[in-house]
Amino acid sequence: MPKIRFKRRLAALAVGVLLAALPMTATSAQAAGGSEPAVPTAQGFVASGKPTCSTDSSAPTLLGDTTPDLTAVVHLAAGGSPSGYLRAHFDVQARAADQTWNEKESELVPSSGFVTDGQVVTTSVRDPLTEGTLYRMAASTWSYATDGTEYVSSPSTASTSGWCYFTVDPTGPLAPVVTSGGPYTLCTADDCAAHGGPGVPGTFTFAPGEGDSGVVAYQYRFADSAWAQVSGSPATVTLTPRDSGQPLLVVQAQDATGGWGAQTQVFFKVAPPAPSVGLWHFDHGQPGDTSTAASDTATGAGDRHAAALSGTGADWTALGRRGDGDQALTLDGSAGYAATSGPVLDPAASFAVSAWVFPTDLAQDRTVLSQTGDDGSGFALRYAAGDRTWQFSYAWNDSAGTRHVAYAEAPGGADHVWTQLAGAYDSAAHTLTLYVNGRPQGSPVALPDAATARTASGDLEFGRAATADGAGSSAGYWKGLLDEVQVWQRTLSASEALQDAKLESPDNGWPGVANVAAWNASGAGGATLPDTSGYGHTLTTEGGALLDGNAIVLDGTDGAASTPGTVVDDTGSFTVTALVQPDMSVISGKPDGWTAQVVGQRSADGSAWGIWYRVAGHDDDYDPGADDPAPVPATEWLFGRVGTDGAFTGAVSQEVTIWTPGTADNPVQVTGVFDAQAGTASLYTGSDEQGTVPFTPVPGSGDLTVGKADLDGTGGSYFPGRVTSLGLWAGAMGSNGISGLNG
Repeated sequence: MPKIRFKRRLAALAVGVLLAALPMTATSAQAAGGSEPAVPTAQGFVASGKPTCSTDSSAPTLLGDTTPDLTAVVHLAAGGSPSGYLRAHFDVQARAADQTWNEKESELVPSSGFVTDGQVVTTSVRDPLTEGTLYRMAASTWSYATDGTEYVSSPSTASTSGWCYFTVDPTGPLAPVVTSGGPYTLCTADDCAAHGGPGVPGTFTFAPGEGDSGVVAYQYRFADSAWAQVSGSPATVTLTPRDSGQPLLVVQAQDATGGWGAQTQVFFKVAPPAPSVGLWHFDHGQPGDTSTAASDTATGAGDRHAAALSGTGADWTALGRRGDGDQALTLDGSAGYAATSGPVLDPAASFAVSAWVFPTDLAQDRTVLSQTGDDGSGFALRYAAGDRTWQFSYAWNDSAGTRHVAYAEAPGGADHVWTQLAGAYDSAAHTLTLYVNGRPQGSPVALPDAATARTASGDLEFGRAATADGAGSSAGYWKGLLDEVQVWQRTLSASEALQDAKLESPDNGWPGVANVAAWNASGAGGATLPDTSGYGHTLTTEGGALLDGNAIVLDGTDGAASTPGTVVDDTGSFTVTALVQPDMSVISGKPDGWTAQVVGQRSADGSAWGIWYRVAGHDDDYDPGADDPAPVPATEWLFGRVGTDGAFTGAVSQEVTIWTPGTADNPVQVTGVFDAQAGTASLYTGSDEQGTVPFTPVPGSGDLTVGKADLDGTGGSYFPGRVTSLGLWAGAMGSNGISGLNG
């Protein structure tokens, strides 16, 4: 713990003047009966709701009072006296014309007596502040010895949460009055009840401050969004919070001259998002048992809706998206589907859907999930083969009975990989949003105000959609696997869609990972190495590569192995690992910067991703049998991509191996993790994390290769060494899983 310094308060000094300091250790402070203070919280300016504080100097809080009230909550450090002898120290500074900051006022509160841990302290600025000047305020906690003669100060809020920037304007409109028309209620000092939820709109009315006149308009915003304006006074607006919690709403009034007045800042509490009204894990049956329906395990409002499997073309499979022990729904693409008995969602109101998909054939239109009324209105989450796009469609009929369809869409991905899709309809904003692997695909698609599907709708169908002619026929049968389907009777925020795509376990929070490729060369010979994951990605050797019964042996010249097509969705989270042993008899002669790929997948402009081995440089090593030092290579591991220009982006091992004579050439478990939701690439050797860096995915378009990289379509970057085993997973494996790879 750093040393603390106590300060002696000189009685002759007036309150508000900085006090002389007398050094004192923490031990001495405790002996004197004092306690270590902590940084204050809730610092800012007294307004309705919570204290207001803008830490952005370019967007200061505007106050209508030239002697504003300052506030903070003082604290003791953990383990301190339960009471304490505390005061708050407020520091106000003004920015000069030369952009320097000068002391304007220093307040010690209370001026006599003390407060205790967790108490709110408030004071007013003594001397009126000047309009047009930028000010800033910070606070610290001062803890006194029991005799009140010595104290120790906590760090200032300026060094933790930041300065509170503000200006004053006593001539503009007064701070407006803000009221809520429901479902939300404004927070007070004594009550802050949660209502509504993310995506649930609420109405708010703005009116002039008491006794104010001449207000013609208002501007308002949430703390993390841009200003919006509304004309008239009073004025009512509808606002839709994106997330749960306590959003800060900032409002200003405008007069006829165009001047903006003091701000009103209010909080209201948004309830946690309503749980899904339908959730199908597809893990309740056994292969061949099509009589067992998929259970709906959602906890949201309403009845549960089991999904019955069709008599033919639908079955259960052990290849579930959550990995070992999980199951999924498998459909044949011609007759197989599952369906509830009756509608699950009201498509006239806000709703959202999500599903994990593993297509095995995208040569024709395929439907993931749909609900269609007898008038053709409703929605579908689908793949359009002609456009090669994922689509979230919404259909409705106008007053003349003409059917219309709008789409939110994104470029389609590869088949034989797990991809997460989600669609959200916001009835208040009249927009559609499509998410792929948790990421929104472009801006929301705006719909006409009259675009509303009929409330009464058909069954929720998995793997097909009713045709628009109302004849009772279906089309777009899904071929492949479906899993983890979830529906909500509300829209989804971007952060919720991102969270949903992580597929975290409700029990331990670990992300679900599915082993989609597993190769172990122990006991293998010939030219092919089977995939034991169940997904069927057989490796075939080429050139000088061979299977010697223990490993894939790569000569570094033309030896490699490959499997057709993509194995994981490069835009989604995935994990790759290899137990690999470099052949240093070959690598020792390579120049600085030489780079070879152990395993990876090609993209249109280089590699989509790969585990790489690189000669970082050479060190001189003393050899007693030689006259001069001999250069030895220093090598490092990499996880990321190399473009056709040879430039690497990704994670690099922190540790560099210098291959001095006698260095053990042991196999290394090298693991790469791409977390699509976090946008990062991580590299591990053994169980040790070597680095995590921002990483932007590039979709793969070619074979997965071992021992080489097709950077320009002709092959190259050959790796010399032995690869004992390899594995790939859909999903970002956590540290617990990575530790298990080395067990």
